Amino acid sequence: MRPGTPEATAADAPSGRRLAEGVAFALLAVSLWGGWFVITRRTVGAGGVLGPADLVALRFGIGGLVLLPVLLLRLRGLGRTALVDAAFLYVAQGAPFALLISIALRYAPAGHGAALTPGTMPLFAALLGALVLRDRPGRFALAGLGLIAAGALTLAGGFRDADELFGYALLLTAALLWAAGTVRMRRSRLTALEATALICVGSLLTYIPLYLAAGLSHLAEAAPAEIAIQAVYQGVLVSVVALIAFNRSLALIGRRTPAFTALVPVIATLLAIPVLGEVPDPLHIGAILAIGAGVLLTTRG
Repeated sequence: MRPGTPEATAADAPSGRRLAEGVAFALLAVSLWGGWFVITRRTVGAGGVLGPADLVALRFGIGGLVLLPVLLLRLRGLGRTALVDAAFLYVAQGAPFALLISIALRYAPAGHGAALTPGTMPLFAALLGALVLRDRPGRFALAGLGLIAAGALTLAGGFRDADELFGYALLLTAALLWAAGTVRMRRSRLTALEATALICVGSLLTYIPLYLAAGLSHLAEAAPAEIAIQAVYQGVLVSVVALIAFNRSLALIGRRTPAFTALVPVIATLLAIPVLGEVPDPLHIGAILAIGAGVLLTTRG
């Protein structure tokens, strides 16, 4: 089944097994993304050898190579519309998106970054869905979006200086891009696997040559263990597994999927406690609970 077919349209009102499967795929994706904020902050925010450009190269260099055979097998069957969708999704979910987040995490804490980008994705997605798809969220969904917004803004807190404000601006730009990609994906006839292959291979072919030509690589200077950790997490779990899971969830439960991205700050904040030593205060705990309640309401609505 492909998004855009009558069967996929029914995903806006899923029930039973379809809903459970869609929720499971969404939870898998957001769990991996929550860990991505922490593991990326652990490297680029601690003055490590690897920089944002290296992490994006690992993410799409490996992910693109893994999915290249998939794309070669299916490329002949893709029409012109699919390639236009792919170009749109490349910007929204590919190398440009990942680079924005990786640079932003040089200036903003992991918990704040995970709150501001995934926390505002459902809001941007709901707004764009209403404008482009004439999607009208119900009362439960509106209440849930309000809780998500309040929780995300509380987690992000106030900026301390111009550098942090710059990081926040990049995070919000990334959230808007991703939301636009979810709306485009809902109108696309691409399968989750095809969309992910096009995003990763497109990023491999466009970003990696620029990365090498500009001399941005620090891979030779980094410890092999650090490269291995980042290669597996960035190159396989985030760029391949999480994207396939997210786009599959979109095909199954439609507009409810973006709401689950609001759980990313919850997961990232919890993981940041043992990994980064970032312990949330009671206000942040309240914000996490508000986001969780918002996701439940938005999914129901």
